[in-house]
Parts: sequence; C-alpha cells; structure tokens
Amino acid sequence: MLSRYYSMISQILPENDYNLVLGLAVLLLTGLAFGKISKNFHIPNVTGYLLGGFLVGPGFFSLFFPSYQGIVSVDYVESLKIIADIELAFIAFTVGTEFRFEYLKRLGAAPVIIAILESLFAVIFITLGLVMFGFPLYIALAFGAVGGATAPAATVMVIRQYKAKGPLTEMIYSVVALDDASGLIFFGLATAIIHVLIGQDVQPLWVVILLPILEIVAALASGLLFGAILVALTNWFTGRGNRISIVIAILFIMIALSRFITHTYAFELSSLLMAMFAGAYFTNRSKHVETIMPLVERITPPLIILFFVLSGADIQLQAFSLTALAILIIYLVFRVGGKLAGTYVGARMTPVDPKIKKYLGFGLLPQGGIALGLSILMLDILPPDIGLLYDGQMLRVVVIAAVFVSEFFGPILLKIALLKSKEATITK
Repeated sequence: MLSRYYSMISQILPENDYNLVLGLAVLLLTGLAFGKISKNFHIPNVTGYLLGGFLVGPGFFSLFFPSYQGIVSVDYVESLKIIADIELAFIAFTVGTEFRFEYLKRLGAAPVIIAILESLFAVIFITLGLVMFGFPLYIALAFGAVGGATAPAATVMVIRQYKAKGPLTEMIYSVVALDDASGLIFFGLATAIIHVLIGQDVQPLWVVILLPILEIVAALASGLLFGAILVALTNWFTGRGNRISIVIAILFIMIALSRFITHTYAFELSSLLMAMFAGAYFTNRSKHVETIMPLVERITPPLIILFFVLSGADIQLQAFSLTALAILIIYLVFRVGGKLAGTYVGARMTPVDPKIKKYLGFGLLPQGGIALGLSILMLDILPPDIGLLYDGQMLRVVVIAAVFVSEFFGPILLKIALLKSKEATITK
C-alpha cells in the first residue's frame, strides 16, 4: 500500500524537485547577503542583488574554469523565467497606481512629450553611433529599436528604498510608465524598416507600422477591463487577505493571457502594459487603494530579490567576442547620451521644475524585461540562417550584457540624482 502511494507521488514530483526549492533558497539568501553588503558600500540594493547573481551563476567563474556550471546553472535560470514576468507585472501595476487623474491634470502633457523624445533620441543615437563606427544600418537600427525601452523595476526599487518624494520622483514614475508604450511604437517602426533593408518578403509596410499601435490599444482595453474586474471583486470580498489574493490572481491571469496570445497568434499583448493600465484604473476607481497597496509592497520583496539575482546569473561573458564587446560599449555610451539628451530637450519644451531638466534622465537608464523581450523578437527578425553578417543571436548576447551593466550602474546614478535633488531619504 505504501509503495503504491510512493509510486503515485513520484510520478507527480520528479526526484530532483528538491533542487528547485533549494535553488530558490540559495537565490534569496544570496540576494539578502549582497543587499546587506551593498548598504555597507552605500550603493542601492538592486546593484548588490545583480552582483550576487553574477557570482553564483556561471558567468564570472566560467571565464577561468570553462566547465564550471555555476551554483545556479543556465538551465535553472531559464526554468525560472516566469518569475521575471510575475515581478514585472507587480512593478507595472504599482507604477500604474501612481496615475491619479488629479495628478495627471497637474502635470499636463510633459510626461508624454518627455517619454516620446527620450525613447526616440535613444533609438537615433544608438543607430547613428553604430553606423558611424562602420556597422551595417540594419543591425544598427536593430540595436536602436531595442535601446529605446527603459526598465521600471530597478527605478521603482531605488525610489522605494530611499523613500523619495517630490516633483522629480513624480515625473520619473510618469515617464517610466509611458516609456514602454513609446518604446514599443519605435520598435515597430524600426523593425518595419529592417525588413525592407534585408529584403524579406513581409506584409505591407503600413501593416507592420500599425501593428505595435494595435498591440498597445489591445493592452489598454484589456488592462482597463481587468482593472474594472479588480475593483468589483475587492468591493465584494472583505478582509485584507482576500483582497491581496484577488490582486495576485488578476495579475496571474493577465500574464497567462499575454503568454497565450503571444505564442498562439504572433501578436504581442504586453502583460506589463495590461498590469499598468489595470493599476491606473484601480487607483482612480477603488475605495480600497490605501489598504491594498501597502499589502502589495509587503509581498513583493522576495520576488524582487529573485528577479534581480536571476538577472545577474543570466549574464554569460564566455559567449562574448571582441566585436560584441565593441558593440556593447558603443550601445551603452550612445544610449545614455540619447536618453539624457532626449529627456533634457523634452523637459525644456515643457514648464517643469528645473531639477527635472537636470536629473530626470538619470532615472531612465536601466534596462530589463522589455529589452530582453524585444531581443527575443529580434531572433525571428534576424535569424542565423538568413546569412547576414550580424544576426539576432549576437544582438541578444549584447543586450543581455547591456541589461546587466545598465541595471548595475543605473540605480547608483539614480540614487545620486535623488540625493542631489533633495528628494531621497538616506536609510541605514
């Protein structure tokens, strides 16, 4: 009887399931340890999490010991990619709750103008920079298309850690939220041009250009619908435990729907944008925002640690070539230049606080989930078998490294900007 019961259990649970759970413990403890170390060096926790992940993954030590698989292997990191989707959905939902109607009326068109220009300038700067150094236009434009996006996770994490408040912090939240939409639009335009440059037979140009706009509209409609459902359910259910469970369930449904639509229909329904729009609807229509959002912030720290430690473990320096390293340096330098220039021009065109003009660009430098997702799409647009000098696989290797570098140094620069603007609070 017992042997038959054990046999049934073993068919459900693989023998190495303990490795999955043990790995999660290692990731959390690594993040906690390096978060503590980062405080001693007065750098943001996010930077410590990334460094810890880099050391427990195969990336660093495999340079000296080629057969080394890391405490956390590449396959293990790949198996936990869903954690990135979950954490980014929580971050996007939190950013969306900052979009209160009265707040948007006060800011006016400034966030929209700045978000469009900082994304556009990044695309243009990266493209021109790579062309200027002799790289083909198609691959330069491909890197530019990916470079326009900004990651909200690291930015929001730093703002929370230092309890930043003020006009600069408000504008950072707004621009980061809108950046995903503008980044996706410019990605669609750039990829349409790339298809023409490499001579692929594709749909009419106007269809390719219109597609990202349709994807944003679909995410908006879906997000508002889920936001309305969330408001209704949190009114119906009482108790903090029930309400936070509803928030989690709705976010999980949005992630599942996004993955299903994307994999089934070649249509990018962004779970980030859906979660962001759901958060915006929720914050303006619900009477329970002030009680629910503190609960969301309490359950996300373990997810944040896992997300950034896994991001650090995902970097693989052994896959780098001298050409990839050269592209990485050009990409990073010109992306930073584009972001800072675009932000400054946008701020000059609008009536904003002077410190926004001076420091806002430093809150838009990290890259993360969106950039990695766009680099995966480039694998299909520039496949290895197409016979091009540079393909999507090389682009993905560079983008992963760029994400690591930008999320390592970006939070440090944001911390400095928040301190100089006197909106951050130093915590011990």
